[in-house]
Amino acid sequence: MGWLDRSWRLIGTGLAFASLGLGGMVLAATIFPLISLATRDPVARVRRTQYVVHRSFRLYIALLCVTRIIDLDLSDIGRLADCRGCQIVANHPTLLDVVLLMALNPRVRCIVKHQLWSNPYLGGVVRAAGYLRNDLPSEMMIRACADALAEGSNLLVFPEGTRTRPGENGKFQRGFANVAMLTGVELRLALITCDPITLTKGEPWWRIPERRPLFRVSDMGALDANEYMGYQYRAVGARRLVARIEGLYRDKFTN
Repeated sequence: MGWLDRSWRLIGTGLAFASLGLGGMVLAATIFPLISLATRDPVARVRRTQYVVHRSFRLYIALLCVTRIIDLDLSDIGRLADCRGCQIVANHPTLLDVVLLMALNPRVRCIVKHQLWSNPYLGGVVRAAGYLRNDLPSEMMIRACADALAEGSNLLVFPEGTRTRPGENGKFQRGFANVAMLTGVELRLALITCDPITLTKGEPWWRIPERRPLFRVSDMGALDANEYMGYQYRAVGARRLVARIEGLYRDKFTN
């Protein structure tokens, strides 16, 4: 029966990819305009849009599990589901990472590639949900991040900048640390694993593993950015903070 299971997962994965794009188009054309018309306050409008995205992703992940395309272990999510006004820092092994973390928490903004703003499938979603473009000038980016955190949204960041291939240790970029140093925000560390690994960078969606992949999302705890503000130069504190977090993730994958 192994070939039957694998054949179904191949078909189901293709349908899942198609539904993700089409679902974004439907939301952007129907629900989000209604929210915009019914909600004058821009902050409340973004919150309601984020909640719709959250519930949609929860349904999407639930369907992937019910149809046995993936397995999911959330037994160690800790505070990831109920934190507010935090930077959620996560590693980035698979294409589902953003969906998983947004399905867990209803108040999430993320920094996305600027190309998504004109994407016919997801452009309406990222604009309506108040996500941040990655091509903003540095000062505008930091101000936008600080505003999002002050509103109680969580800021989702992947310090590696892109998905990492199996066996690689991506070097963390320092942008998230600079935001943390300027805002004094709490950093909540999330660990995402997938066994067997799938949907990695450069891998086509149809190259599915021999057995059903198990995704795990775990809470690695929190770090207080204020602990790194005692240095004469902010850049030194940011480097120390990045090195600390890199070391924590490295230890997880070498133990």
